[in-house]
Amino acid sequence: MAFAFFLSANAQTQQQWRDSISVLSKKIEQNPKSLEYRMRKAECNIALEQWQYALDEYSNILDLHPTHIGALYFRAFVNQKLHRYSFARADYEQVLKYEPDHKSALTGLILTKIEEQRLQEAYDQANHLVELYKDDAASYAVRAQVEEAMGKLSLAIDDISSAIDITAKNLTPNQRLSYADEYTQYVLQRIALYRKQMEQIKKKKSDDGILDKIEADQAMLVSRGIPSRAVKYKPKN
Repeated sequence: MAFAFFLSANAQTQQQWRDSISVLSKKIEQNPKSLEYRMRKAECNIALEQWQYALDEYSNILDLHPTHIGALYFRAFVNQKLHRYSFARADYEQVLKYEPDHKSALTGLILTKIEEQRLQEAYDQANHLVELYKDDAASYAVRAQVEEAMGKLSLAIDDISSAIDITAKNLTPNQRLSYADEYTQYVLQRIALYRKQMEQIKKKKSDDGILDKIEADQAMLVSRGIPSRAVKYKPKN
């Protein structure tokens, strides 16, 4: 899973990742068919954002193990980073062929199709994602991204609000938030959608109602420890 990788990525320094690559490269020279060493090296390449090196490594792995789910998934992820969307889509689809309910691959495929402007396909798959993972906040947030790309702002706001409600269940009443918290990011996404909706409506009366919602979200984040500059907070007169 991508999230598991990023948790481990945060645990090492850049120099430690480089040192690991040096050690693993020597081990691969001695054991060129080692799946373990190649997967670990590719992980290091991703941690350092060495996308092309990671792509080459995953391709080497797939030459040896054509159905390796992890290598297929991460090669798709790397292709996405390189804006090689058709290649990313092909790998995500291959993962889903073997594991139809693979959440990360389905999410990656949806986001790739947004970039390709294959919006109806992305929307159909986002609906499927929510059906599979009804209690998962991230699934609603992904569908909100598709709906935003399609100009369906009211639906996008409803979905990101669902993501906020689900995430809020894990918060204590006085919990301080950080900018990186999922809850914070979802609320900021809703604020951005409100602003876009306000621009779309362009009616003074409607604008006032949306402004109240924006300011309520901003005030809530500030009250929970997010700096006002991060939400462009402007208190009402």
